[in-house]
Amino acid sequence: MTGGNPLYDDPELAASYARVSASNVCNAAYERPAVRAVLGDVHGLDVLDAGAAAGEHSAWLVANGARVVALDVSEAMVRLARERLGGTAQVLRADLSLPLPLPNRAFDLVVSSLTLHYVADWLPPLREFRRVLRPRGRLVLSTHHPSATLEPGDDYFALRRVDDAFGDYAAEKVPVRYYHRPLEKIVDDVVAAGFALHALREPRPAPEGQRRDPALAAKLASRPWFLIVDAEAGPP
Repeated sequence: MTGGNPLYDDPELAASYARVSASNVCNAAYERPAVRAVLGDVHGLDVLDAGAAAGEHSAWLVANGARVVALDVSEAMVRLARERLGGTAQVLRADLSLPLPLPNRAFDLVVSSLTLHYVADWLPPLREFRRVLRPRGRLVLSTHHPSATLEPGDDYFALRRVDDAFGDYAAEKVPVRYYHRPLEKIVDDVVAAGFALHALREPRPAPEGQRRDPALAAKLASRPWFLIVDAEAGPP
């Protein structure tokens, strides 16, 4: 996650987010299964989890044989991830809008889960992901689907800040800020940063979502809410 949002920066709210998102439908039965299906076999890979939050994806990566470095800008999330992962992964505090404290060509795979929509300019982090990846290394990122951040009357093609509020994490909704960007801009930035685009995935909820919350699962299955980008690092 990236800083500037109370849900991830405030220690109590961050702990609530970690607890709820570990098992809720949108994360546990929608985004995470879809991302992991795209990732496939990660055994033996050096993986950067960029925007790791409390470490859900990192824990899965470690359990499946990857060597993991996890990054997050939030001190609260870094603390939670270190508690969750123990000594099984290296957890660092880092701002994705700045140069990463990591060497060139250190990773086979970069995973960035539901993080980049909090960043206005994607090119700096994407170029850093390209720098730390080995030749033909993969980038798999999930983000808000443009159709999910568009309100009636909005300019679809404009890069635009969205001020929202998320429920389920506190007694009252928590204000959250992120950015709407059109699909063309997403693709253009990925390519401009030195990646070859393999696929764009519009996930559907896993069967577990239907069993746990049929109404929400039906909503998630009726239109894309998240988008998964699967890309490969081009030659340096």
